[in-house]
Amino acid sequence: MNFSVIIVILFVNIYKCNSKRFTRCQLASELLKMKYIEKTFLSNWVCLAEKVSNRDTKAFVVSPSGKKSYGIFQIPSRWCREGKKGGECNVACESLLDDDIRDDTACAVTIFHREGFKYWTKWENRCKNDKMITTEIYKCPDLIHPRLSPELNSPSEVLRTKRKHSRVGMERSRFLNPFEIKLLN
Repeated sequence: MNFSVIIVILFVNIYKCNSKRFTRCQLASELLKMKYIEKTFLSNWVCLAEKVSNRDTKAFVVSPSGKKSYGIFQIPSRWCREGKKGGECNVACESLLDDDIRDDTACAVTIFHREGFKYWTKWENRCKNDKMITTEIYKCPDLIHPRLSPELNSPSEVLRTKRKHSRVGMERSRFLNPFEIKLLN
């Protein structure tokens, strides 16, 4: 076995020990909090992370040709530099392997703006028309209802807020129904 392959295996195993693996909902919520991406593309980003790294912050892959990819979005070494900041994202490759995914996301968004999602072949092959992840993440509690502020955490305030949202929805329904009936006649 080649000595460099052994080093890479040890490197990967060391980083895997402390990795963070997001659930789909956790990742969707985290990505929205950062405000780097639009909600419209959220399912694409979650799917991309799932297919390239299994949503694992410490994912590190060395291809048979020796190309290295880092982090949750598997950012190739062209975009970062080993040992210090550099590459097209001006980031250290090793910083893409920690649990803070802000730099990973910022770099991935840079790649997206220059190359599109097609840059990642796994997105093209496995996410492009995937509606299952879209359906699933939009059921996530943090995406359905924003977290309530601490002063609204009492059961009566939560119930009052739910009733208010229901009334608004019912009023919209009443407003639209007569109009829809006229259209049908």
